[in-house]
Amino acid sequence: MTHATRINGCENMNHRRPNSPVAHCPQCGGVVNSQIAGQQCSEAKHAASRRHRSTFCVDCGTRLIADR
Repeated sequence: MTHATRINGCENMNHRRPNSPVAHCPQCGGVVNSQIAGQQCSEAKHAASRRHRSTFCVDCGTRLIADR
């Protein structure tokens, strides 16, 4: 288990990958690959991510779905 997984309890597999293909975890929003430069996201991209049920944007880390 990685340091990030222990801190926030997230079980998303991106935390365990040594070279994750995304910058942020879609489940908790934590940084999983700091080597990927931050991107400017559009509302259309965030809407598509919401349809895929991502809680956070994998590119910029913005929360997409409100807390319940």
